[in-house]
Amino acid sequence: MATKASAERKDEIIIAALISNPTVAAASAACGVSKTQIHARLRKPAFKEKYEAARREVLEQSAAYIQGMVSEAIQKMRDVMNDPNASQQVQLNAAEAITRNSLKLTEQADILSQLAELKKAVFPNE
Repeated sequence: MATKASAERKDEIIIAALISNPTVAAASAACGVSKTQIHARLRKPAFKEKYEAARREVLEQSAAYIQGMVSEAIQKMRDVMNDPNASQQVQLNAAEAITRNSLKLTEQADILSQLAELKKAVFPNE
């Protein structure tokens, strides 16, 4: 009979395979656990919760990585917009991209702020 530690380790291996592969079949091949066993684990609430937490962590890390590149991207667009050797159309495209993305980011920041205010109103003790 498997120990709790070995069962937890197997869960970690399956979760890592699920996260790094596009399908259950690919995850199965990667970790050496049958698709049937993986599907059975995914039906267990405790495993599903661990898997979802791991997925959220990967997404949050990816988002943070991409956010770290936003300043570089904006600087590149600014450089193109101000490059006298670039065509006017290219300069205009860069200016339009900066404006469009600025508006999107402002809108998203406003929505997040409003959500935070709503959360405080609905859940004042959190």
